[in-house]
Amino acid sequence: MGESFLRAEVVIHLAAIVAYAISAGLRFAETASTTRIRAWADRMLFCAIGLHALALAARWIGSGHGPYLTRYEVLSSNAFFTAIVFAYLQKRYPRARVFGMILVPATFLLIALGLYSGTEVKMLPPTFTGIWLVLHVCFYFLAFATGLTAVSAAATQIYRAVTGKSGKLFSVDDASLDVVAYRYAGLAFSFWGVGMLTGAIWAYYSWGRFWAWDPVETWSLVTWIAFAVYLHVRRFLGWKGLRPALLLVVCFGLAVMSLFGTSLLEASLHSAYFR
Repeated sequence: MGESFLRAEVVIHLAAIVAYAISAGLRFAETASTTRIRAWADRMLFCAIGLHALALAARWIGSGHGPYLTRYEVLSSNAFFTAIVFAYLQKRYPRARVFGMILVPATFLLIALGLYSGTEVKMLPPTFTGIWLVLHVCFYFLAFATGLTAVSAAATQIYRAVTGKSGKLFSVDDASLDVVAYRYAGLAFSFWGVGMLTGAIWAYYSWGRFWAWDPVETWSLVTWIAFAVYLHVRRFLGWKGLRPALLLVVCFGLAVMSLFGTSLLEASLHSAYFR
């Protein structure tokens, strides 16, 4: 029974990739936009999210644990949360759909990279159990998704500043880009902090200590402080435009290093979930 679910989820994941790719292509076609193209881009996005949710559910049932242990599962879950956050942002702020040209391709590339890394199932280590682990990983998935959304706004600002291009493709004004970057960086900072807190509680119940300066823990703290610096210079020093956008790119780079790079490059208690 479990094997059939696991075979099915790979196929469904592939279908989700195709749907995300079509949605991304239609979004780029919006530069010569028609209302019909925009509508189909949105339909394909929601179709992809539905397929993606079904694939993750099948993976959960087939493996017997949540999709947060292997590299494949972590990348796919991050992609799913990113798609959900973008769908919400686009619904609330229709002009923010321009970020779909970054976020939707990023979503299907994350899934594709996960599939390429291998879909084998691993058993959970004895310490990888409990509600605190689930909360820990979910808040980090949210932090990644909101951080990627924020850095998409920052990247758009940087591109416009460097190339001087505007027009329909970059119709969002700099003030709106600043607001999206600031608000979603604030969400990433908050989710990241709660992720660290729930991770510390999980560590206490699993290993008898809240903090051990594990490489992933250390990089995670550095990342959180970097986001705090960004929010500080925005709020209290009045930075706007290119300077905070560049700083936000650095913050997100640290986040990627913390979530993915450290577990691959250094021995860590967290390495079990991403090797």
